[in-house]
Amino acid sequence: MHEAQILVQIKNENVDSWQSLIRMSSLDGELFIHSAYPTSAADSVFFGPDTYRFARAIQATVAARDRTTSPVHRSVDIGCGAGPGAVLLAKAYPDAEIFGVDINKTALRFTTINACLANVKVISRYSDLLNNVEGQFDMIISNPPYLVDPSMRRYRHGGGALGSELSVSIVNVACKRLTLGGTLLLYTGSAIINGHDLFYDEVKQILNNSVLNWTYEEIDPDVFGEEISTGSYIHADRIAAVILTATKINSS
Repeated sequence: MHEAQILVQIKNENVDSWQSLIRMSSLDGELFIHSAYPTSAADSVFFGPDTYRFARAIQATVAARDRTTSPVHRSVDIGCGAGPGAVLLAKAYPDAEIFGVDINKTALRFTTINACLANVKVISRYSDLLNNVEGQFDMIISNPPYLVDPSMRRYRHGGGALGSELSVSIVNVACKRLTLGGTLLLYTGSAIINGHDLFYDEVKQILNNSVLNWTYEEIDPDVFGEEISTGSYIHADRIAAVILTATKINSS
């Protein structure tokens, strides 16, 4: 572990101790390597409660999809992190071309390793959104960062005034890159201010003028409660975890 640079030595009052830089978690019968707590480094790769909610949403979407009329030949997980989304898709669609893209090179290394552990094929590629990946996709999934993080850690900082900038960008990209019958599954968070879901208001304007049929669901009314009344969220009621599902219904 020391030679692999995943073990660091810590000296405290002349007593040496060692700390692992990685941790392993289980999901759907597989093991996933990710960053150890605390995830304070700029290139930390997070794996936590949101990951498990995202996984359940993927499994529900896969189960609901008609494989006869809507086969999946190509799919991509935008901001793949440790790769759980891409691995779940690769297990569900073993003959499909599955991409895991991220701007965090540490995340791409973890995705590659975790796909090998799960014995599935995932193409790990450095890409800002889908800029470095060509073509259309039958399924686009994403669990992007959605908070405002003063340290701008890649797994946590969503951009914009309230963390929704990246999520909105993913919706815009999906509108252009989905095949006919293709589906976007986006798990993200939204600041609720004076009872209004601000992310919903943003994407409603985009999707109501698109060729996508979409649904929107709040699945947890209050996540990251410690963020409320501080910094960017001082006027927010709460932060909700939401799922947006959108399917392209015509080729216009």
